Amino acid sequence: MTNAITDETPTRGENRLAHEKSPHLLRHSTSPVNWYPWGEEAFDLAEADDRPIFLSIGGSSSHWCHVMERDCFNDMEAAGLLNDACVSIKVDREERPDLAALFMEICRIQNGSGGWPLNLFLTPKGEPFFAATFLPKRTTGMVPGLADIVPRVKWLWLMQREDVVRGAKSLMDTLIMKSTFVPGGQIGSPHARNVMKELKNTYNPDRGGFGPVPKSLSAPKLLFLLEYARSESEADRDEAFAMVDGTLRKIWSGSIHDHLGGGCLHRSTDERWMASRFEKLLCDQAMLLWVVAVAHEIRPDDFYRRFAEDIVACVLRDFTSPESCFLTSLDADSEGDEGSYYLWTDEEIRAALPAGDAGFFCAAYAILPGGNFRHEVSGVQMGQNVLYEALPVDAVARRYGLRAPELIKRLENDRRALFEVRSRRLAPSSDDNVLMDWNGLMIGALARAGRVFEKKEWTLAAERAALFLQKVLVDPKGAWRRRYRAKESGIPALPGDYAAMMWAVMELCEGTAADRQKKDWARYASDLAAALEANFWDDPNGGLFLSRADEPHIFFRRKTAVDDDVPSANAMAMMAFVAMGRELDDKKYAGMARAIGSCFARIAALQPLDHISVVTASMQLRGVKPKDRQDPQGQDEKEQKEKELKEREREPTESTEQKDQKEPGGRRGIRNIRDTRRIIR
Repeated sequence: MTNAITDETPTRGENRLAHEKSPHLLRHSTSPVNWYPWGEEAFDLAEADDRPIFLSIGGSSSHWCHVMERDCFNDMEAAGLLNDACVSIKVDREERPDLAALFMEICRIQNGSGGWPLNLFLTPKGEPFFAATFLPKRTTGMVPGLADIVPRVKWLWLMQREDVVRGAKSLMDTLIMKSTFVPGGQIGSPHARNVMKELKNTYNPDRGGFGPVPKSLSAPKLLFLLEYARSESEADRDEAFAMVDGTLRKIWSGSIHDHLGGGCLHRSTDERWMASRFEKLLCDQAMLLWVVAVAHEIRPDDFYRRFAEDIVACVLRDFTSPESCFLTSLDADSEGDEGSYYLWTDEEIRAALPAGDAGFFCAAYAILPGGNFRHEVSGVQMGQNVLYEALPVDAVARRYGLRAPELIKRLENDRRALFEVRSRRLAPSSDDNVLMDWNGLMIGALARAGRVFEKKEWTLAAERAALFLQKVLVDPKGAWRRRYRAKESGIPALPGDYAAMMWAVMELCEGTAADRQKKDWARYASDLAAALEANFWDDPNGGLFLSRADEPHIFFRRKTAVDDDVPSANAMAMMAFVAMGRELDDKKYAGMARAIGSCFARIAALQPLDHISVVTASMQLRGVKPKDRQDPQGQDEKEQKEKELKEREREPTESTEQKDQKEPGGRRGIRNIRDTRRIIR
């Protein structure tokens, strides 16, 4: 079966992505690869033609997604091979986080790690049998090339199909085993202490942050520590808060912080927060704003106020749409190069600054004639500089014979001058998708920060966005959509969308004193909660499925509370239900929060850091008023504490090896799955 669009000969005309709304998909709409969006047409064609599916998931702001687009998908030879062997599907990871998370877990099972872009081969029924991240066109060292893999996949599908199908079944069975756990019990103090112990073991006291590189902004970890700093003994409070404060100050001084335009870049690839992941994501700004607002609530400090103002200035300038809602991301690349918008030569710095300022500015921000920025892959010095605070203001002031207040003012003026120069460069493109979940996070963070820092204009910005989305994301039948772009909404809302917006609306509700307005926000949140429960609630066991029951082509309806850069959908829902139970004086919502906690209590005991946000939400649940703390079975607070004590006494101490053996799909399972990659090689 062939036609103009499925013919193996690549062309430069439009493919099936031309009618999509996603900027990432539209970038590929004139690719010589005959791309299809995720949907019935692509799967029907794969079945009819008896061809495997090539699935590529990426994002519009990712540098390595752009590299693969340029080197593989816009290459006529590679495109011809894909068109001949496969039906190719392109997915925007931000539009479909359910698909991105499901297939990323497949990649981690098969490879032990993940990343973007994510590329997989599936059977026509949608069963994955090979997963990889970035693929060059040709094999380089240990990294297989797309042009070498595709003919091999075609041959295997025609000649050794039974092995391919067996490998796909092994992958799916392992994922299902890893995602199957026994609910029961409650998340209590033992879970929180386990998380605290893990964080202390992985915290870097000199550089801030947790664990090895690459380093993320770690907002879910910081929110846990702040909750811990509210509720535990004085010594534990101080230690928990110190980890938050130390991390925030290192992020602020590092080049992951945009010292000129405000806000933070996505990720750092070294311990000093020297960012080489130059994309800016809305969710990162929202999570950091949430963190600094809570930190200021607990221990007020002008540093947190300055950090909050820095983030909000960036968001209101660069992420806010004409309709007052919030855009998804800013690209890592501009003018064809990663990070070029943010990089400076020594000569550019000196030419832009007033006479006499260049010396102390270069000392303060580590500007070097040969550059301080190294290429991520080659490690070669690029002759360009990123800005980071290399020396404290007092040290620079002493070196140059200036008073500290004078130096602070002059550095501020210098940053303003450089920002003006930078604004004349070709700016990174923006992904102007408006996503319900990330907008919910931003709305809630703005509402919280507006209340904490007494910034009424921030609260008003949050209110405008929430009301606009309520108008444009609900279809005539009352169903919510997760994406708005070009005056059109689409894609059924997912649990993370409902959960984030519920939490946001409750933050707005808490910040208003007007009874009528409180009732309006409460009704808004209750409507969202009803839709979330109707479409995603696991009635027998509690918790939320991550996809709808009627979603086609997804081989497994997952339920998990594992965090990513933001809290999991189940954790966000739990936090929202806690807030609703407290603000609306309704025991039903506190009971639903407790049911989510019970669902994930046992797996959270085995994997505390992965489930840190449900532990945080459980700590918040303990703060709900006594009359709201009764669970659906009528168990009161005293009985709950006794149950937690018994759970703690029974809790065994397990070694890492024991955990791996006990956990479904542990190391032995992964070793077996890795064998399936040999089929491709």
